[in-house]
Amino acid sequence: QNMVKIIIPFILYFFCYSALKKIIPFLQKNSLVDHPSSRGNHKQSMPKGGGIILIPAIVISISLYFLIENTINTKWIVFLLSIFFLFLISLLDDIKSLPAMLRLTVQFLCVIFSVFYMQDDIILFINNTDTIIKLYISDSLFFYFLASLIILTWLWLINLFNFMDGMDGLIALQMVFLALTVNVISLMNYFDKDFQFLGLLIFAAFLAFFRHNKPSAKIFLGDSGSIPSGYIAGFVLIESFLKQGPFLSILIILMYFILDSTITLIIRSIKNKNLFVAHSEHFYQVMIRKGYSHHYVLMKILFLLIFLVLLSFISLKYQLISFVLAFVSTILSLIYFSISSKNE
Repeated sequence: QNMVKIIIPFILYFFCYSALKKIIPFLQKNSLVDHPSSRGNHKQSMPKGGGIILIPAIVISISLYFLIENTINTKWIVFLLSIFFLFLISLLDDIKSLPAMLRLTVQFLCVIFSVFYMQDDIILFINNTDTIIKLYISDSLFFYFLASLIILTWLWLINLFNFMDGMDGLIALQMVFLALTVNVISLMNYFDKDFQFLGLLIFAAFLAFFRHNKPSAKIFLGDSGSIPSGYIAGFVLIESFLKQGPFLSILIILMYFILDSTITLIIRSIKNKNLFVAHSEHFYQVMIRKGYSHHYVLMKILFLLIFLVLLSFISLKYQLISFVLAFVSTILSLIYFSISSKNE
């Protein structure tokens, strides 16, 4: 049993690596490609369909793991179903653009469905918190407040992963680092073994993808990959929060993604721009616009992620200082991105 469990991530890695290699010419032939646009950061057409390989492979691998363990519960079944439905609707969107409202509705339903099956965890969380809030509002009101907050956060994470998917290697790197964090803190017994295995699988799949997607990329993830990735990141973040687990560690490793997209959104809303229109005003995109290479920008983000991953481990012992350092270093990186100028 344990042998099979150890083999699954390796098989997943080699499968994803070779399947991605094979699907690239197929996608080019069947015109599932991203064409350069005025806001795109690429000069040539690029097959977008990495998710077609990665997401079903991850879903099947997790299912296999639960079959072997024989411990699957409703929460994980809903998790797998949600990923699959998000994958399907996003794939359709990649093939022929769907209206934003339809995509959001499916995302909303998946998240509500997931939160509904997490309600035991939410109730447990409420019972375990002796906060000042509970003096003023009833438990049921607190429950709805918390559930709404979780739904909104999760929806935002799903979409911000989609927004951050505008540069070679970026999402792949973020997912690899998220998986690394989950793995290490699982080894320290802060997460249960289901999450550790999820971490191993995400690590294997996205490492394989990174080899094709690193600058200069040969294939993009597409919405079919970025939307489910955001859902997975949200699942890990919210579970760590509700289980009173290593919430800060996960928040810290996602800090760059969260701050880049949230601050960009705030700036756009201050400028009264349409928030639902695709744009290229993210901090990493601004750098590429200035003429820096994808490789250069990705190396800068890699340094930040290495620093964040260390902070996320330190945060298990020193919470506040780690969080503050992570926040400040990420903000400084964003400022650096926006003010650095390329001197020709």
